Amino acid sequence: MKNNKLLYAVTFLVAVALGAGVLALYNDIAHKKEESKTYPLMLNKVSELEPDFEKWGANFPNQLDAYKKMEHKSDANPQGSEFIETAFGGDLPYSKIIRWPAATVFWNGYAFGVDYSKPRTHYYTQIDQIETKRNDKEFLNSHGLPAFKGQPGACVNCHTGYLTALQLDPDYKLTEDPTPAASQPMPFFDVMPKEEGQKRKAAWTKMNSIPYFDVMKKIAAKHGESIHGSHLGSTCADCHHPDDMSLRVTRPGFVNAMVGRGYEADAKSGIKATRAEMRNYVCMQCHVEYYFGKDQTLTFPWTFWKKDQPFKIENFDQYYDDQLAKEDGFKFDYIHKDTGAKIIKMQHSESELSSTGIHGRSGVTCADCHMPYKRAGAQKITEHEILTPFADINAACKTCHPQSEQVLKDRISFVQNRHAYELRNCENALLSLIQDIKTARAELAKHEKFASIADEKERKEAISKALEKTLYLHRKTHIRWDFAFSENSYGFHGDEEAARILGQCKEFARQGQTELVNELAPYGISIKLTQEATPVPAPASLGHKYPIGVAPTEAMKKADEDVKNLNFK
Repeated sequence: MKNNKLLYAVTFLVAVALGAGVLALYNDIAHKKEESKTYPLMLNKVSELEPDFEKWGANFPNQLDAYKKMEHKSDANPQGSEFIETAFGGDLPYSKIIRWPAATVFWNGYAFGVDYSKPRTHYYTQIDQIETKRNDKEFLNSHGLPAFKGQPGACVNCHTGYLTALQLDPDYKLTEDPTPAASQPMPFFDVMPKEEGQKRKAAWTKMNSIPYFDVMKKIAAKHGESIHGSHLGSTCADCHHPDDMSLRVTRPGFVNAMVGRGYEADAKSGIKATRAEMRNYVCMQCHVEYYFGKDQTLTFPWTFWKKDQPFKIENFDQYYDDQLAKEDGFKFDYIHKDTGAKIIKMQHSESELSSTGIHGRSGVTCADCHMPYKRAGAQKITEHEILTPFADINAACKTCHPQSEQVLKDRISFVQNRHAYELRNCENALLSLIQDIKTARAELAKHEKFASIADEKERKEAISKALEKTLYLHRKTHIRWDFAFSENSYGFHGDEEAARILGQCKEFARQGQTELVNELAPYGISIKLTQEATPVPAPASLGHKYPIGVAPTEAMKKADEDVKNLNFK
């Protein structure tokens, strides 16, 4: 009996010890699992305050190496990558207004008419923004834009990896003297804990309202003027959460607009979404049409683009017409110097157009084509050298399409060449309309009703009033040309909608010419309408540091000639 009691006691103690050991092991495993969940493969914790890609990417060397391949060869980096040149895409930053000079007339009165180059990779988003003549106050003042005061801090939104740091770091002193916009509801911030949300909103709205280079100076004062400081472009922190590297959106304007469309904000990820949706949203937060509203607040005009619906160009018509009718609404980006029309400058509307295309409607994400999966040893990773699908057709396209690489390249080229052909026709129609309005204004200025107005500004405004319907049609025509021209896929993201937009461009231009005849008739004035516009000479190179703003290559010139003559397949 005593032996049995001893055995029971020993067994009990062993069981307790084993239980304690198992419990301790379980707690240790649970702790490690939680740590792993929070910092997977992250030997070094990263901070929102220091978004430098070298620090964030150190935990993910394959992704970091791919990201750094977006730095092109230079004297400082002889091992960098070559430019990828395609007929209409790639990353060679040539001057688009030298290649298609009619754009200088369409943007007459705006900085883009002076300087507009094809963008480089995400590595250069800040550098190119700093170097562009569109950001050079003195240069623009001496080149036809005397009222230009410099770009606002709102431009920083999509050109830096420091956007979240600017909101969180008190060293930047952006919460002092808040703008009126800081008191407005904004879902991106309002879903956060109250105090944090208010501070971040105050900092963000203040950043938008101050000059662009003042924001750059704040970053440079703390981190220096380098690619790791104020010149830092798009980086890991823009799309990934520092705790677990989960995908997120960090641009407040995007979240605010998405909530307006019917989506739900989220304090951690910005917007509630699946991972597949996030593979679109991290790109959509910048590749969009936008404008700067009250206090230069970055705003996306998406009110009429509802949840889960493809975009239509009429969504922009409705939005900007609404704004035009409001007493305190956004009226225009610039007044056209030749016509007096109130022009909306379209930005790079890749998100809008891609929602209309077969790929977008089939659930293919931006990352599937521009950041395809690849193998790094035994590991499957997302490609972080973000480039045109032409860079790797096999990975970007042949995952879904069984055709040969050449067949797929030809298919893409055909869509883009057809788009280019119709875009050139659209340009002729718009240029014809502008040239006719310019002639009409000169004739009206001679009419006694307007010649008697001594004040030049009043006289111009009176003439614009007389041509109100025509100028409105110029505005609508321009929106369609600019959308098709500035969207960087050259129609491929949504070729059917792009073709419809270009058809409307030609139609509205011709309607504008018809309306011009009607508006001139009461004054007894008639003009000969233009059918084939007078060509615009190419502007001179602005002397950018190579390779920014270079002239189009011989291959590009040949592509344009082939398009003009319908010599493509």
